[in-house]
Amino acid sequence: PASSSLGGATISRAQLLKPYPRFTTVSAYRDNDGRSQYDGVQLRLDRRFTNGAAFFVSYTRSRLLDDASSVFSATVVTGPEASFPVADSFNRALEWDLSNGDITNILNVSGMWQVPYGAGHARRGRGWRALFNDWELSGVLTLQSGLPLPVIQAINFNGFAGFGTQRPNLAGNPELPAGERGAARWFDTDAFEIAPQFTLGNSSRNPVRGPGFRTLDLALVRRLPAGAATLEWRLEMFNALNATNLGLPNAVLGTPGFGSITSARDPRVAQLGLKIHF
Repeated sequence: PASSSLGGATISRAQLLKPYPRFTTVSAYRDNDGRSQYDGVQLRLDRRFTNGAAFFVSYTRSRLLDDASSVFSATVVTGPEASFPVADSFNRALEWDLSNGDITNILNVSGMWQVPYGAGHARRGRGWRALFNDWELSGVLTLQSGLPLPVIQAINFNGFAGFGTQRPNLAGNPELPAGERGAARWFDTDAFEIAPQFTLGNSSRNPVRGPGFRTLDLALVRRLPAGAATLEWRLEMFNALNATNLGLPNAVLGTPGFGSITSARDPRVAQLGLKIHF
């Protein structure tokens, strides 16, 4: 009708380009759905010694692919979805890429050593046993690859037509050699170009990978009998070597600091604890 916003003599081109041009607003109620594929190999080595020592080594090499690494919204049943990270809702194949949770390599090395002067090893004098009785030293070394992350544009030129996000064009390999990566420039920012309006950028969903993770956690524990109870003294150190584990880089093309990292995980953290077991 002439009284509606679409009843005039002319209609904007943007309105005509919408999937349903006869309507000004179409609310999308979408299900949280997706598909994934995981392939991996796991190796594990356990070795226990008679003197109270043991070590364990595990390694996982894997690949996780999906087209939806997280749910679109927690309110899809009660209201329309206003924000969704899909480049083109009519072509979900564009979303098939490495998952946000893909970790190519994970290596865990752990060990423990019970100092052999506790029960069953009391061959020394009373004073020696008082100093070295019932100690335990343990540690866990973790090394793992970085996580993939999406690169998007600061301005979604196709938002008027209902597209949830717009990815840039990929003009080269965004991965930098290891010697050139740093907090100021983690990936090659020149490999990305702004995709213009009415186009879908050719970049994949997760074209770059963030920094890896490495940490060594140590614990020194002593257990002492206290009547019917047991006192457990603990000294724990997380990231004992104080390794720098950088956060994720800025992956929004068109914003200041694109490609840089301004955060890091926790440095070395130590804590003392006392537990009473009864």
